[in-house]
Amino acid sequence: MTSADLSFQEKHLRLLEAELIRPDGAEHAAYVIFGVTRIHRDPFTTGPRIRVSVKDILPVELDEIISSDHQHISWRTDRFVSLLAQAEREGFQVGIAHSHPQGPKHFSPQDDRNEAELSRLAQNRNGEKAIMPSLLFCGDGTVLGRIWTTPNEAIPLATIRTVSSNWRFIHRKEISEDDEPAFARQSLALGAAFNRTVRELRIGVVGAGGTGSPLIQQLGRMGAGCLAIFDPDIVETSNLNRLYGATYEDAAVGRKKVEVAKREIERMGLGTQVVTFESWIGAEECRDALRSLDLIFGCTDDHEGRGLLNRLAYYYLIPVIDVGLALRVSERHGETLLEADGRVTVLEPGASCLICRRVVNPAIAAEEALKRTDPPEYHRRKAEAYVRGERNPAPAVVSFTTSVATMAVEEMIQRLQQFRGTTGNVANRVRKFTHLEDFRPGASPERCRVCANFRIHGAGDVEPFLGRVG
Repeated sequence: MTSADLSFQEKHLRLLEAELIRPDGAEHAAYVIFGVTRIHRDPFTTGPRIRVSVKDILPVELDEIISSDHQHISWRTDRFVSLLAQAEREGFQVGIAHSHPQGPKHFSPQDDRNEAELSRLAQNRNGEKAIMPSLLFCGDGTVLGRIWTTPNEAIPLATIRTVSSNWRFIHRKEISEDDEPAFARQSLALGAAFNRTVRELRIGVVGAGGTGSPLIQQLGRMGAGCLAIFDPDIVETSNLNRLYGATYEDAAVGRKKVEVAKREIERMGLGTQVVTFESWIGAEECRDALRSLDLIFGCTDDHEGRGLLNRLAYYYLIPVIDVGLALRVSERHGETLLEADGRVTVLEPGASCLICRRVVNPAIAAEEALKRTDPPEYHRRKAEAYVRGERNPAPAVVSFTTSVATMAVEEMIQRLQQFRGTTGNVANRVRKFTHLEDFRPGASPERCRVCANFRIHGAGDVEPFLGRVG
């Protein structure tokens, strides 16, 4: 059975609330432009899933309304037809939102009839793949939704959530109100609602190495309900100083890092469902899983992988918390010094991306892609000094990798629970361990084709994937 959910940017939610719930108490309506994600196999349910993301909102104007009061609204649909033509050209879907300011808190039989007819109109115009999402805003703050896949079938939205700034669940599937004893102390600090939210979240961790390993451990201990772990590498002896749960035996047999991570989470017995992927995240077999997630932690150190997650955050409205750690040993005045810098960057619409923050270098990412897809050509260019050679092994200390992982988890907690207050979000933080200071570096003011290109925010599926050529 197909499931469905929806993501808003917080600004779009506020705009719809202001447009649909007005002081006059009458019903109002708007057209909503959606990006669509069609997931063939959800990694946790194994079934298909449709995710829609709000791209734009176009209020139904007064001259389009035929009649409206506190119990009904009727309007001409000429603009709906013209929007369908634009949708076919540009690859989006058109839906509607309307209000019940004084109830009922459900779609009415008249809503059913009107929306089924709009769905029929959409499919007659744009073909059987056209869908017609519908949202209902009620006077008490309730928000409901469904997706008409045919004029005879509408899939209810199991979850409606916001991203950008604070992450909220406006509507969610029914989950137990009981607080599990294992998380009772966490509930005392962050509240039972936080525990329920974390239990419902679908969280991805890309990279199960130095920073990914302690991060995965913390997510499991916090009660994460669904966890997807991506890493193609095996455990090596040099990893054992920082991979939680990894043993000499794991290194001796070349066990996959994702296998160790899954084993350690399941040993906790706290109910986390874990799925693992032993491929580079750009591989086609990872796409459904990545697009199914609500939040991703990026713990990879390659520019190509970071560049892919960078785009994913904006195209699919899936926040990415990117983690980085740099340890450098230098000689000064005959003294050996260690410099340790940890970075946590949150990627989502409204925040600058990793390219603008000069974390991802597109030229290096292209070289990494060449090495992965065409090793002979890479080595030929390396011999001719057209590409950079491999770096020396980087220093690694478990206390620093764990500290940076903790910084990333703290940013997740802030956006779900606002423990620092409603203005306490930090989009980019660098901790100078040596100097006992945190900094908030800015970003390039130049317009970017990713974070400043509003046309791609919430676009969902496009060809080629994430608009990446090659």
